[in-house]
Amino acid sequence: MAGLVTAWELSAGSWRDRFACITVYQRGWRLGGKGASSRGRHGRIEEHGLHVLLGYYDATFRVLRAVYEELDRTHTDPDCPIRTWQEAFEPSSAIGLAERTEQGWDTFVTRFSRNEALPGEPGAEDAELTPLDVATRAVRLLVDFHRSLAAGGGGAVVLSGSPTPPTARGAGSALSGMWLTGLAAALEALRMATETSRAFLAAGPFADAAHEALGALRDGLAAALVRTPAGRRTWQLVDLVVANLRGMLVEGLIEDPDRYTVIDHLDYREWLARHGAAPETLDSPIVRGMYDLVFAYEDGDPNRPRFAAGLGLHLAGRMLFDFKGAIFWRMLAGMGEAVMAPLYEALARRGVEFRFFHRLDGLHLAADLASIAAIDIGVQADVRGGPGAYQPLVRFGGLPCWPDAPLAEQLTAPAAPDLESFWSAAPDVGSTVLRVGEDFDIAVLAVSLGMVPHVCSELVTASPVWQTMVAKVRTVATQSFQVWLTEDEGQLGWRGGADVTLSGFAEPFDTWASMSHLLPRETWPETDAPHSIAYFCSVLGDDVAEAGPQLAAAQVRGAAIRFLDGDVGSMWPAAVDGSGFRWDLLWDEPGSVAAGAARFDSQYWRANVDPSDRYVQSLPGSGAARIAPGDTGFANLVVAGDWTACGLDAGCVEAATRSGVLAARAVLHRLGLVAVGAP
Repeated sequence: MAGLVTAWELSAGSWRDRFACITVYQRGWRLGGKGASSRGRHGRIEEHGLHVLLGYYDATFRVLRAVYEELDRTHTDPDCPIRTWQEAFEPSSAIGLAERTEQGWDTFVTRFSRNEALPGEPGAEDAELTPLDVATRAVRLLVDFHRSLAAGGGGAVVLSGSPTPPTARGAGSALSGMWLTGLAAALEALRMATETSRAFLAAGPFADAAHEALGALRDGLAAALVRTPAGRRTWQLVDLVVANLRGMLVEGLIEDPDRYTVIDHLDYREWLARHGAAPETLDSPIVRGMYDLVFAYEDGDPNRPRFAAGLGLHLAGRMLFDFKGAIFWRMLAGMGEAVMAPLYEALARRGVEFRFFHRLDGLHLAADLASIAAIDIGVQADVRGGPGAYQPLVRFGGLPCWPDAPLAEQLTAPAAPDLESFWSAAPDVGSTVLRVGEDFDIAVLAVSLGMVPHVCSELVTASPVWQTMVAKVRTVATQSFQVWLTEDEGQLGWRGGADVTLSGFAEPFDTWASMSHLLPRETWPETDAPHSIAYFCSVLGDDVAEAGPQLAAAQVRGAAIRFLDGDVGSMWPAAVDGSGFRWDLLWDEPGSVAAGAARFDSQYWRANVDPSDRYVQSLPGSGAARIAPGDTGFANLVVAGDWTACGLDAGCVEAATRSGVLAARAVLHRLGLVAVGAP
């Protein structure tokens, strides 16, 4: 995504007045990196994992809105089922969370209220979320929460941290619930004021006495609230929001948001504990869900949650208080066809050149070690008509998509199906060397962080900055599986409503998403089609990842089977019987003789252990080691990716997009075409 956005920004307007060419080199036959998806049998969408856009992803939506507008499919491709960006993405407000109780796993759904804003409006990606915004919206969040709890409704609650929340429903709220939550917020506000006074004024007997009295009242209120599940969740939310605000006030962050980095040496949960968050809050579903969202487990170990505190605070504020439209925006197709295919089509239309089946093997430094002199490229397949002639997309239901294998009719000889793998044993058909001054002036390295040690060994050896970055900015393997089921979610026993993304669940697959809305985009037989789709994902331990792709994939398969045979019954009680999971629920080809767990082989699963597929993390103390796109230390090299220092130092498509924007500006600056920092 970062590389494509760089090309998008550079190819705007009359770009040929500035460049002779812009060329993208890509291993294998697909674009997208970790966001690549393809179509398997019956046109089913097969992803690297679970992808969702958040409502504060303004840079991403700004780019995608411009891409869809420029493609103008309504006129140029009227039969395409997705013509505009709003046909590709829709707001989604349901977040599911899971809580371990003495009786087992208890799942519940939180529904955030929406607002009328749209993500990606001009200038939105550069707008700051002020401390006053955070404080004001935090209060609205709590008010919405207790109103929805008091109104009832089958365990679902409505949250609103948005700038313009709708009128709250449930006018008949129970007075006691409103009073308790309101009192909790009021007491904590007083306690915050006391703590702030102690931080900026000399501590005295009055301040100490007030602190102790408020603490005692708070503890009494907590005891009253936690007697019911709804009350306990209310208290955990109050406690989490207040701990964040207290920490911001006491440490002076609320006056200077740029100081978030001064607490990045701490884990987010550790920082919350310092500012009074209760142990049950630190282990609450909402906090665990935040860690699950960003795969924040060191070495892929679920028992080692680690995430930089300043970044955690920043992301929590953005996610809860800066969303536009809805907290989530889900894709109405695979990510490859909702995001990557339109970007490819628009770039190709602009004249950007693509070299598929061109694998980056290494960057070589000039004699003075100050710039890139040459780039080694392995050529994986010969394309009929020349290297730039490959047309990578196919149609499913009228939608341009990526196939799950190279299109043989466009190649001079059949290509191996594993050309995207770091471990592919397929022999190359050739190689080429790109030389500075002849083939390129500026190189943009837009690979995943996991590939840097393999293709940039000379740079890492020559530069202490790169050595520190590789050592401190870590990655983690992930695992995922997708199942297509013969019954809908209601028949499976799910009672949380439609379109839910749930986190904080049982390991080894702590996150689940209802993806049944994609069924119309796939091409199943009309008389015998699945009735629901579910995606599951989580981190994968380094001990498994280091065993290699085949053993890791076998491990994921076994873990998925055990998970379905066990904990999934907490979500889908009707999907299990006395002997475990009802394996006949997994859709298989008519006439298949597979029985029991063997039916799982008809589904889709992945062990994302390839260096290109590993997820970049934001461990405490690692942010300072990131390299900015235009500050590589090498004169003609710019970097792009969610592992760079881009103002949102987290593994997500928004960080990749922001990095791509900065990379394009750095290229223009290196060529003297724009001032530093200019848009």
